[in-house]
Amino acid sequence: MAATPVAASTPTAPPRLSVRRRIILLVAFLATAAGALGLAVVPHLPGPEVTLDLPWIAWVAAFAISEVLVVHVQLQRDSHSFSLTDLVLVAGLYLLEPTALITAQVAGVGLILVLHRRQYGLKLAFNVVQYSLAGCLATIVFSTLGRATALPGAWDWVAALAAVGVSTATACACIYAVMRVSEASLGLGELPRMLALSLPFALGVAAVGLLAADTAAQNPASLVLLALPSGLLIAAYRAYAKAREQQNNLRLLHEITSLLYNSDDAPTALTDFLTAVRGAFRAESAELVLFGEGDAAPTLSRSRDGEKPIALRVLERREDADRLVAWATESDLHTTRTGAGPQSELDRYAARNALKDAMVSVLITEGRVQGLLLVSGRLGDVGTFAGSDLALLETFARHVATSLDRGRLETDLRRVIELQEELRHAAMHDPLTELPNRTLFLDRTEHDLHLAGRNGQWPAVLYIDLDGFKPVNDTYGHQAGDLLLKVFSQRLHACVRTADTAARLGGDEFAVLLHGPIDVEGVETALARIRTELDVPVDLGGGRTAKVGASIGVAFSGADTDIDGLIRRADLAMYTAKRNGRGVSVFYDPSLEDEPTVVTAPRD
Repeated sequence: MAATPVAASTPTAPPRLSVRRRIILLVAFLATAAGALGLAVVPHLPGPEVTLDLPWIAWVAAFAISEVLVVHVQLQRDSHSFSLTDLVLVAGLYLLEPTALITAQVAGVGLILVLHRRQYGLKLAFNVVQYSLAGCLATIVFSTLGRATALPGAWDWVAALAAVGVSTATACACIYAVMRVSEASLGLGELPRMLALSLPFALGVAAVGLLAADTAAQNPASLVLLALPSGLLIAAYRAYAKAREQQNNLRLLHEITSLLYNSDDAPTALTDFLTAVRGAFRAESAELVLFGEGDAAPTLSRSRDGEKPIALRVLERREDADRLVAWATESDLHTTRTGAGPQSELDRYAARNALKDAMVSVLITEGRVQGLLLVSGRLGDVGTFAGSDLALLETFARHVATSLDRGRLETDLRRVIELQEELRHAAMHDPLTELPNRTLFLDRTEHDLHLAGRNGQWPAVLYIDLDGFKPVNDTYGHQAGDLLLKVFSQRLHACVRTADTAARLGGDEFAVLLHGPIDVEGVETALARIRTELDVPVDLGGGRTAKVGASIGVAFSGADTDIDGLIRRADLAMYTAKRNGRGVSVFYDPSLEDEPTVVTAPRD
């Protein structure tokens, strides 16, 4: 096996920075700006004319409490939080030294981000930096405008409101920037919408903060009276946010159900429907499992973040779907979510598939179970699926079931399924042995690696090359050779577990995907079964028999391997086995990359 040389003149495109690295650069830029303002400008700003005899830690506590009282509004993939922080900020502009104000804000908000919202790493760094930058700009604007004129009273109010406006605009710009880095498809129109949603609330809270500052300067004890209007302000905005979400849900419901009723192409309708469902719930994945009539195989349609949608693919492993349906039927919970009560089958399903959270709705019409609608992986750091999400999911499921029951979609499904199954089987299976071919083997291996990256159950690959097949084929003819390959394929398939995949890659080369988790002992057990079958002669007819051996390479996967690397390692181990005398098994080791020979596992 030789590598193909690349011409020196071939232009190489510069490597594109990953999303994470681009976010790191953005955070570094914002941190530099905040640090420059906080160290070079803020310490030189004039202090307040009136001070309140409160310890610095009390301001930290005030910022922390204000950050707990929030309203969450979903924007694209993440949520934007509105809190009472601006109320405390405005009071601090009047009553606290600028540097002490910034440090108190960062400390109080940072504590809540870590202890209450469980933010860590890059997400925490971004939020702390954007709060710091917004706070620095607010103090600079307030000091500049408030001290720029001799007009007292009302002008100070204008300066404070302007400071909060600049702070809010800065926060929105930072959030928009990080969302734009994460999602190139995010349009410029999203920033004005964010500002239109944020500024009224921020200015309203700031006005209450002005009252708080004035009250604190004259009669600190009366600050307690401001708790009621502050709470009412939060409650009113929460009600507004909920009404806004319900309005969006009604619009989405109309758009999504129209996809099912107005499309003549079932696969396109289903993928569009699931993509829209995923967007409606701000979820990583939406899946639809449909059970066919009679003995027809169930199908899976799926839309998953970052992956190409699939439609009406035959569901090969239906155990999870059957368990979910059985559990939902027995418990009479046709629509439910994870964490809704004692550990359920849905909770166990989510744990097996490393899902943060999930919702499921069973499609039932006239007592017949037609399938499942499953939504999983709520995007963003705030919250999980709630009762309102369940009601919306049940509505979507009911429309799908109704469409199926009317027969418009189901007739199309049967026709499409039959054709797709024939084409897919021909495209994914070896015509001689009926084993999965290279394409299907690589697809299943890639799927197992992707799943293992989430649940840690790493698979292994066996790369098998038959020893002595060519003499049999040359001596007895191609018909005998084909018969030998068929018999070996049947025996190989019988050797592996139900979850494993035995495939013919081409010629006399085969491969086995051993589903994870698997260790050396498990691999050796599989090798022993294969060797036992190889020791049994194959009856070629006419009193002729033949027996072949096999050189087998073994490679384990892990966090450091992708599909190309895993297959290459197994292939390298197999060729090493051939060089070492054939009929042996070699486990991949990094030393194989340089050494011509290795110690091999003995033949069983």
